[in-house]
Amino acid sequence: MTVYIEYAFIDNMIINYILLKTATRFALVKTKFLWLLSSALVGTAVAIITPLFSLGNFYLIIIKIALAFLMVALAGKFISVKKYLFTLILFLLFTFASGGLIIALFSFLNVDYESYFILNYDSVMPIGVTVLIIYILSSMLLKLSAYIVKERDLRPFLRTCVLIINKKRYRVKGFIDSGNGLYDFRSGLPVAVCSTALFNKVKGGGIKKAVSTITFDTVSGRAEMQLYVIDKLLIYNGVTVNIFNNVLLGKSKTGFFNPDYDLLLPPAIF
Repeated sequence: MTVYIEYAFIDNMIINYILLKTATRFALVKTKFLWLLSSALVGTAVAIITPLFSLGNFYLIIIKIALAFLMVALAGKFISVKKYLFTLILFLLFTFASGGLIIALFSFLNVDYESYFILNYDSVMPIGVTVLIIYILSSMLLKLSAYIVKERDLRPFLRTCVLIINKKRYRVKGFIDSGNGLYDFRSGLPVAVCSTALFNKVKGGGIKKAVSTITFDTVSGRAEMQLYVIDKLLIYNGVTVNIFNNVLLGKSKTGFFNPDYDLLLPPAIF
């Protein structure tokens, strides 16, 4: 068996870094590149040194458990013990999942995974294949994490809406925006702001000319918005529906873009 220490060092460093980054990102823990790198370095050093000693399985298990606690502690800034333990569990789960995935793939390809795991780089598998597998798994988990966070933050404020204009119905997603405090002071009505794409769609459906214009302050200065009246706005909340007549629809000159919704709903409308 041939062991190339530089390959073992690089592989372990990259794998440890990826797993730590995935766990901390998934747990929403504050971290830095140097923290993750230092933690990965500690894990790599232990992984390289321990095979040099004749240690029994019991002592190796104890060392690995203690090492996991230390690596996670070094990887981020934890606001509570609960958050630390949650990150530790994720790190262990991702580590086991990665190992299981590699074993399953190697078994399917009839490759000796045991010699590969003990750093035998004479394997028929290319160097770094484990890094690639773990990187792909990590990317999938991080995308899942981003989706979960987005769903958690957006879902309570998303509503299915239907705009009715000249008997035509436009089904869109609306977002209850706490920052939308726009009012038409002439009528005293709140304003729902639509995206450029939605406005172009309803404009082709026969929306009437602007009834008025309002100005308001933004971060970049004063802005202007034209207001249009639509016949009805239906806002669904589960099995119930709120129906609003003669709703004011605003079209900002700059517009806005978000793939999750096309309408900013003012909280005052409810």
